[in-house]
Amino acid sequence: MNGAPPPLKRIDHIVVLVRDLDSAFATYTQCLGFPVSWQVESKDGWRSSALWLGNASLELLEPSRHSTAGAGAFFQRALDSGGEGLFLVAFEPPDIDYSVRALRNRGAQVADPIASAVFDPNRNDGLRGYRTAFVSRRDTAGLNAFICQYDTPFTPLDGGKGALKVKKLDHVIIATEDLEEAIRLWERNLGLKPDASLNHPLGAGFKVARLPIGDSFLELVQPVAKEGRFYEQFQQRGEGLFSISVEVEDLDEAVAFLRGNDVKVSDPEASIWPGARLARINHEYTHGVSMQLIERSSSASSEHRER
Repeated sequence: MNGAPPPLKRIDHIVVLVRDLDSAFATYTQCLGFPVSWQVESKDGWRSSALWLGNASLELLEPSRHSTAGAGAFFQRALDSGGEGLFLVAFEPPDIDYSVRALRNRGAQVADPIASAVFDPNRNDGLRGYRTAFVSRRDTAGLNAFICQYDTPFTPLDGGKGALKVKKLDHVIIATEDLEEAIRLWERNLGLKPDASLNHPLGAGFKVARLPIGDSFLELVQPVAKEGRFYEQFQQRGEGLFSISVEVEDLDEAVAFLRGNDVKVSDPEASIWPGARLARINHEYTHGVSMQLIERSSSASSEHRER
């Protein structure tokens, strides 16, 4: 494997399950000020649309209640059992066939790639093909994940920053019962190595590790105290995809914009990551998504990119 590229290249998109796609899409674009990645599309068993996060998409997915089999039924069962909110992460591979082989060689359980297509107005045939392959939750310490590759580069419908002035998806927070075991699984099975220079910064009742991927990172979080906001939410939700952090140009301006739209958002506070501040949007305004906005100082952003 010397000289071979890592099997996971970057985070491509994050899937959010919602009950009413039209309402969720309007909320995210109008009230929350996110730019558009793609408009509402109907597929076999579900409908979806997406917001643009600068380097990835946030897909809002509404399963069809009439689906009795396939992906639509799978999404509906998940929505019925877990409610609205974050559901899975899709990673872009350098090449999906190579990555499936590489992940399997590492011992990960990966399904065979499945071909599909989505509407693309920029193509003569009106469709853009893509292939996906799901990864077992046992190999990701409880995270729902798959790899996804398009046959042509993806171009967001609105590549701007929106009223919220989004810069990029900064990181994805994944809750775990055993931080060291989760680090071991991600490095052995998926090839993501922890940033050893951070030495597990301790937060309010939890400890974390940072796994860089592309220009974002995964933040693995384990509760270490049986009290506090994170511990209470961890008890309710368990392991897996917990929250996302979106970098904005100006945190104070973003908070003022949201409050001007009657969106409940916390006051800016210091992040556990050096040179950064964050504010949390109340999940009642995000269709169940636990989301924080983060602002990094110019020096912290440069250090982040170099690692």
